[in-house]
Amino acid sequence: MEMRILKKIFLIFCAVGILTDTFAMKAWAAPEVVPEIEIDEENLYTGMDKTYKDGYRPRVENDTAHMVVPLVYADSVKNNILKVSLNLGNGKDIPFVSDTYEKEFSLTREKINGSEQTADCYLAVFDLKLKGDRKNGEYPVILTVQAENADGGPIHKEFTVKVTITDEKTPATEPSSEEPSTGEPSTEEPTTEPSTKDPTKEEPTTEPPAEEPKDDLNGAVDVTGPSGGGSGGASSGGGGGSEAPTFAPKMIVQSCTSSKEDIQAGDEVTLDITLRNTSSSESVRNMTVTIGDEGESLNLLSPTDTVYVDSVPAGQTCVVSYKYKILASAAPGAYGLTVSMDYADSKAASQSTSGKIKMMVAQAVKMEFDAPVLDAEVKVGDVVNVQMQAMNLGRGTVYNVRTVIEADGLAPEGTLFIGNIEAGKTASGSTKVNISGLSGANLYGRTEGTVTCYYEDENGKEYEKKMDISTTIKTPFSNKEEMKTDDTGQWWTVMAVIGGILVVFVVTIVLKSIKRNRKDEAEEESE
Repeated sequence: MEMRILKKIFLIFCAVGILTDTFAMKAWAAPEVVPEIEIDEENLYTGMDKTYKDGYRPRVENDTAHMVVPLVYADSVKNNILKVSLNLGNGKDIPFVSDTYEKEFSLTREKINGSEQTADCYLAVFDLKLKGDRKNGEYPVILTVQAENADGGPIHKEFTVKVTITDEKTPATEPSSEEPSTGEPSTEEPTTEPSTKDPTKEEPTTEPPAEEPKDDLNGAVDVTGPSGGGSGGASSGGGGGSEAPTFAPKMIVQSCTSSKEDIQAGDEVTLDITLRNTSSSESVRNMTVTIGDEGESLNLLSPTDTVYVDSVPAGQTCVVSYKYKILASAAPGAYGLTVSMDYADSKAASQSTSGKIKMMVAQAVKMEFDAPVLDAEVKVGDVVNVQMQAMNLGRGTVYNVRTVIEADGLAPEGTLFIGNIEAGKTASGSTKVNISGLSGANLYGRTEGTVTCYYEDENGKEYEKKMDISTTIKTPFSNKEEMKTDDTGQWWTVMAVIGGILVVFVVTIVLKSIKRNRKDEAEEESE
């Protein structure tokens, strides 16, 4: 009994030991590696002369430091957007104009290493304005990156990028050589503060952003923005923000005209597409325009679907043309064509955009009508039934087919309505017509009029076709007069026959009487 109790106690201690060891292993296990935002140090992006691994420094020219920072993140972030802000440092010796730099950058696919190879990154681009008086040296700029991961957790990372200044500039109004008699020390530097403030006044950061969006709004319908960067359309093709120097020119599809006003199936038509550069300051160069897939009903007759445009100046337009053949079997309706544009901005950064045009195609309406069925002779007071048959020989449905009869002496009870007729089908209709007398002195006789056929296509356009109609209107007593005339003719015929018989009978009697008298006279003479 005691042995069993000891065994149970031993087993309990063993189980507790195993569980303790398991939790200890988990506690001492290596923590899960959390991905962090990094700078892509291996690849060369647009606007860079070296990779970060080889010692990249922002390009300094025209009193501006052009900074390109390719950020990569192994995991996904919310809305694929990073917010990047800059800390330029403090002190009088910093070469940068004091300003606030904060932008949002989207995940884009950029060309790398000067080839067609691409990589996904958040390409942060900033143009830092430099003071008019600056000293040579290396100045650190701190980039603060903020975002949210897919689970809503915060992401924060800081990087330091050094800007090298080699074009030292001194104050333009330094008085050391112009005031020898004042005796004032040269260290007073009376022009230092004005020199520092003037560049700031000359670089307002709110005006360019207010102008550039106005350009972007012109004709923005049916056009997708440049795919080179983030929300601002950075000039390097990768970033987006609100600073004017970072806006890239945008091309839009402004309008499209065709060589024919009404395009029908079976036609050949030329489309003239007008493209507009919405930028007010930058031109577009080396642009290729490609028309999208036209589908089975449209055949491209132009030699190629791509047109090259050398340049489009700021605010100007260009026109590209394509020729199409619409198949006779094309269904009526609107056909959408995608126009894609790839071009370079003033800094040779690649940009792309696209828009859509619509071409309305109609089917030719072909209708045939049989002549209306109406008796050759009708009488006043009659009500006759008039029938008509219509045939749709086109490839589209014809709507609201109807007929109106107009003639002197004919009074239809209503419109002869046939209805809708599908392609290749036949339909008929009828209406009642009251026969009245002709207008004028003579109520009876021949009347002629018109039958007007109306019908509509799928766009509601109305067509009409006219036909002639005729008949003879007679008196309602015409049958009795004919019978009376026929009886009179028969009476005279009978009387003529009877008279002839009587004449023959009388002549016969007279001849017999003469012959008898001659015979009697001859007998008397012989006696």
